[in-house]
Amino acid sequence: MALKIALFTDTYLPQINGVAIYISDIVKELSREHEVVLFAPGEGRLRMERVSPRFRIWWIPSSPFPFYEGYRIAALDYRKISDLLRKEKPDVVHAHAPINLGLQGILAAKRKRIPTIATYHTHYPDYVPHIVSIKLPKVLRHATEFTAKKFVKHTFGMADVVTAPTEELVSELCSYGMANVVYLPNGIDLSKLECTKKDVAAFRRRHKIPPRKKVVLYLGRISFEKRLDRLLEAFRSIEKRDRVLVIAGGGPYLKGFKDISRDLGIRNIIFTGYVRADELGAAYNCADIYVSASDSETFGLTFVEAMYAGVPVIGVARLGPKDIIKDGRNGILVGPGDTDCLARNMERLLDNPALRRKMGKAARKTALKYSIERSAERTLELYRSLRAGM
Repeated sequence: MALKIALFTDTYLPQINGVAIYISDIVKELSREHEVVLFAPGEGRLRMERVSPRFRIWWIPSSPFPFYEGYRIAALDYRKISDLLRKEKPDVVHAHAPINLGLQGILAAKRKRIPTIATYHTHYPDYVPHIVSIKLPKVLRHATEFTAKKFVKHTFGMADVVTAPTEELVSELCSYGMANVVYLPNGIDLSKLECTKKDVAAFRRRHKIPPRKKVVLYLGRISFEKRLDRLLEAFRSIEKRDRVLVIAGGGPYLKGFKDISRDLGIRNIIFTGYVRADELGAAYNCADIYVSASDSETFGLTFVEAMYAGVPVIGVARLGPKDIIKDGRNGILVGPGDTDCLARNMERLLDNPALRRKMGKAARKTALKYSIERSAERTLELYRSLRAGM
């Protein structure tokens, strides 16, 4: 039986981040047979956009979020959200990383006895202390981390079910005292990553990536939580003429990390800037290894994308990467903040092509487990079981 699904999110396209990309992919899959209504922060007045016969978006008036460039915060208008939800009459409400708009959706749904799900995409105890430290003294970091955990327990606990994309995060949320948490991994539209040798060669030419150099790639948003300073420091210690570090992507901290690379004296480095969706496959296929020093990834979309290209990956043994990366098999895990270990393992992979090939084959098999089709099937199973239990 077809369902009518209402999704709420506090971040969506044209914002580029893991949550927005995942929602965009899952909506396309769900709306093949089910009706999907998405509530997302938009610019200007309240309006409805029909994207396809089974997919519509309610763009909710919003304003730029002052503490994090590129994000918007929806207006607080619970009455309007409640009226729209009453009009739509969905079978289930699913809020992704609810803060403001998602929270309003959960509250309105609960009062209408509509089954509710909240998905934990962003690890707030890592983000909140940094963001508020812009305005508050550093001594309040632990207090804000404690407050963030209380916020998570209270806000997400209002939903009938909370989903987390990794087993590590399920354990983390349960440690806050939450009892309604289940594992529901994210998915990726892997077809978007298909490319040809000509595409790869064109990407190399466009960004002047030398054809005979080994490529260490980072691809993603250039922001504070990605800890590119640690990657730059690690690469500097192993830099050689036959290696190049490619930093692909855009974001609010791009200039700052360029400055750090100059201060460190790194010469073999290329910043590509924003990478279009149709270039992603080519970017990954340029790489010999993929590396991220971020220690706050709740899932790790870019690791799976790199793995699909058969590229071995190096990530931090915490949260999302700890689930996806099987140390020594499809990639390597390092401790948070351990730049020496990061550098040693980058060197190890760069100097051992046979090991790269072996890990790359295993990585490709891992990536196939995270298809968007598989994610949609699991999501629909959860929707139906939740409705049956109401």
